[in-house]
Amino acid sequence: MRNLKVFIAYNGAAYHGFQRQDNAVSVQEVVERSIGKLLKTAPPTVYGCSRTDAGVHARRFCFNVHIDSKIPCEGFLKGMNTLLPDDIAVLSCEDAPEDFHARYDTKAKEYVYLINNKTSRDVFLQKLAYHYPYPLDIAKMNEAARLFIGEHDFGGFCRAEGKARVKSTVRTIYALDVAQNGGICEIKIRGNGFLYNMVRIVAGTLIYVSEGKRSIEDVRRAIETGARDFAGVTLPPDGLYLNEVLYEDLPADCADDLIENLDKLHTTELGKQRIRKAAGGVPDAVEWAKAQIGLPGADIARVGKNYQIKTREYSITVNASSFTIITAHKDRGQNDI
Repeated sequence: MRNLKVFIAYNGAAYHGFQRQDNAVSVQEVVERSIGKLLKTAPPTVYGCSRTDAGVHARRFCFNVHIDSKIPCEGFLKGMNTLLPDDIAVLSCEDAPEDFHARYDTKAKEYVYLINNKTSRDVFLQKLAYHYPYPLDIAKMNEAARLFIGEHDFGGFCRAEGKARVKSTVRTIYALDVAQNGGICEIKIRGNGFLYNMVRIVAGTLIYVSEGKRSIEDVRRAIETGARDFAGVTLPPDGLYLNEVLYEDLPADCADDLIENLDKLHTTELGKQRIRKAAGGVPDAVEWAKAQIGLPGADIARVGKNYQIKTREYSITVNASSFTIITAHKDRGQNDI
């Protein structure tokens, strides 16, 4: 028995998501039928890397499937692409270890939300991008986006019934960026996992920030309290794409990354209090931390999810994802303050 690792792309407009449904056509059902036809067997079960909602698309979606066939991977790819409808395509196929699972072996996922930000509707983007004809404040959206980076409880960015499906609503966001080019706004988010409707709510929240319907402080409260009322609307599925699925560990950040991102350093009120206590009442905690990190001989190491910076006098802890200065110690080896 072989275990195939297969990447596909699909336009989800005609499907009720990837997951097999009792009363609607899904991508999984169509793919399984096509594999059965290709191998002349009963349709096998394919195991997808993720659920996707009705109408959501995928640029690189992974599944694995166990087959009892000697068909070459190239033959599987070509054969499937002759049998699948025009809105689903196999991108690659390879033999994987017996215990590989497309869902449980995932290290990170990346989603993209596309917004047609032109004044007029684009008929060629129907069902492929969300049409929002009003000006977007990209700088303000990116300011809010930085608050999401790092490990947080994202219960305030999940559809209510989705919370019952998971043991925890804590997730880690590695990157969240908003960019606009030629009237198309792209919100790209990468993390170790996502909750039900989370990306669409995050995108809706960023639009609300652009409109002034939500403030940066509202976004912070939504993240800190889990209160859905502080977040924005859930945008339609049309603009959402599963962009990439990663199965390798992300490379650890190095000291150079911290130095290059000094302008992103920030801290909480508690962090300011800790730094002022450690450093004797400095007027600007963030500028003080930047100066310490930039000192010749400063020792910067990655320890778990944080950077540990040690100088001759101080030890400083910075979250490696969000660049939040967590705390500072006076002298090496002393207890946290």
